[in-house]
Amino acid sequence: MWKCRGVTLSEYGNMSNVCMLFILDEMRKKSEEDGAATTGEGLDWGVLFWFGPGLTVETVVLHSVPTTRPFVP
Repeated sequence: MWKCRGVTLSEYGNMSNVCMLFILDEMRKKSEEDGAATTGEGLDWGVLFWFGPGLTVETVVLHSVPTTRPFVP
């Protein structure tokens, strides 16, 4: 995740809370490129925390999906 964070921040800059969506997308792309079994860099579950101004804390429990996509005609 740290490598994806660096790539996102260098390409787009600090976008506040929206930045997390871009980091998750970068993790998904990296997992597919690396051939990981899931979108979470091979892990099934994760927890995402981010902090806003003042005393704002947002928390999300994440569940990965398989990176292999079924063929849809």
